[in-house]
Amino acid sequence: MNRARSREVAMEIMYQLEIHKAYDQITMASLLSHYEEILDLDYVNGLVNKWIENRETVESKISEHLKGWKIERLARIDLAILRLGVTEMLYVENVPNKVSVNEAVNLAKKYVDEKSGKFVNGVLSHFVENK
Repeated sequence: MNRARSREVAMEIMYQLEIHKAYDQITMASLLSHYEEILDLDYVNGLVNKWIENRETVESKISEHLKGWKIERLARIDLAILRLGVTEMLYVENVPNKVSVNEAVNLAKKYVDEKSGKFVNGVLSHFVENK
């Protein structure tokens, strides 16, 4: 069970739920069924469910740490990555903040570019400093 891949799948599902504006278990299970590889399903489900249950708090924390940006202006993939990072840092106790930030930055570099990685690092590092 690769934790990094499980985070990536959780981020992809968060992204897709936002695109569909559907934040329910049925949609989540349907999206998850498209992944055939072995994942830490409990971890993926836990992250996505914590985000669904606490969307307002997570969005608020992201908004608080954006400098010169409004959350509505963010690229959806950047927002999904930030949601993943903040959700993990707020609600997953056994993962160090440094790991959450690093994994989110890696996802930003993979899915967008180096510039996005720096942006995600800045927002999440600011969040950690003020947590």
